[in-house]
Amino acid sequence: MININSIAANPVTVLLYLGIALLSARILGEIFERIKLSSIIGEILAGIIFGGPFLAMIGTNPKMFIDIDVLLQFSQIGIIILLFIIGLEVNTKNLRRSGKKSLVISIIEVFVALVGGFLTGFFLLDFTVPQAVFFGTIFTATSIGVTVRTLNDVGSLNTREGEILLSTAILDDFFALFLVLIFSSALFPAEDSVWYVSLFTDLGILIALIIGVVIIIPRLLRFLENRFRIFSNSSTNYLSVGIIFGILTLLVYLAEILGVSGAIIAFLFGLSLQKNKVLIGEIKDIFIKMGEGLFLPLFFFGVGARFIFDFSSFSPIILLIVPIAIIAKGIGTFTGASVAGFKPKDSAKITIGMMPRAEIVLVIAEVGLIHGIFNQSIYSMAVLLVFVTIIITPIALRLIFKKPKPKPPDDEIIEVELEGVQAKITSTKEPA
Repeated sequence: MININSIAANPVTVLLYLGIALLSARILGEIFERIKLSSIIGEILAGIIFGGPFLAMIGTNPKMFIDIDVLLQFSQIGIIILLFIIGLEVNTKNLRRSGKKSLVISIIEVFVALVGGFLTGFFLLDFTVPQAVFFGTIFTATSIGVTVRTLNDVGSLNTREGEILLSTAILDDFFALFLVLIFSSALFPAEDSVWYVSLFTDLGILIALIIGVVIIIPRLLRFLENRFRIFSNSSTNYLSVGIIFGILTLLVYLAEILGVSGAIIAFLFGLSLQKNKVLIGEIKDIFIKMGEGLFLPLFFFGVGARFIFDFSSFSPIILLIVPIAIIAKGIGTFTGASVAGFKPKDSAKITIGMMPRAEIVLVIAEVGLIHGIFNQSIYSMAVLLVFVTIIITPIALRLIFKKPKPKPPDDEIIEVELEGVQAKITSTKEPA
């Protein structure tokens, strides 16, 4: 009989974890895609079944199959590659054109969601004012990855609404992280620090990081190519892929330890490389295949695998807070889109696209938990909010962005009609 503990201690079992996760995620994703549902749902369901929650519920040790803590180190790469690819592909002119409207939508949506979260925390959860203000930030963030992948799957990412959704989601996460930065420093300062000094230090680091990603590194890469042909005349195969992937992972690591969303940094890095045609020609297809084929299924498998509630701290009021969080953000987004000049149907598309939450919400909830602002019950609420919105959004987006069946070209219609007329003439002539 095999000793499970000895297997778990063996580094080779990472291959076992990856094999189970990839096979189950890809197979269930394919099944759900074939029945006209999003493959994301199948990949999340694979994580629930094989990654932990289902096994724990039936009394089986999840680590007999997969140690999710090990697997998550791989799965996080998926969302990074996805946003990097989107940065490479997105039309920058259209993105700039939609910037003003996205800013209007994002400001209104974040304000309404923040107020909704504050009122919920203050009146339903009996939080103090500082706690309720910080709790409101959970309502504001958006998951870029879920919306972007679904829109990409249905071919609507480069539509007007798709571009608005992308830029608005990015602004949302910036605002959410900015609010967390301000509120955690101003409302809950460390005993041995001055809050405004800490705040300006963090803001300075953030600005320096963005300048490095958007300006310094792309110019350095362009200089190395123009001067030394480091990529186009490389002596080793796929040098550019290794160099860019290495830079990308280091930038994301630096962003995460500074409290910035790695997904946003990955998107900005991809966006900044658009003018480097040599690099894009060599890396784009390879990154797409790596992301879509391997790391994105692992990421959504990991989302499902992390869906484990602490039932000892579960409160029935959590079931009420989740729909409130969804509705508050929905009202803010729909109002913002309407103010920005969108028709009700288009505003509804944008509202649904802004529904999902994921990594940023969990980061905020974890910060609150670590600093004693929230208890475990609030963290469980955040997990449930993430799970519900990630499941609902792909289905709703596919329905509302469903393309009408293409009509036959005019010349084919005319040809058919002419044939029909000719057949009538022929049929009337034959009896005579």
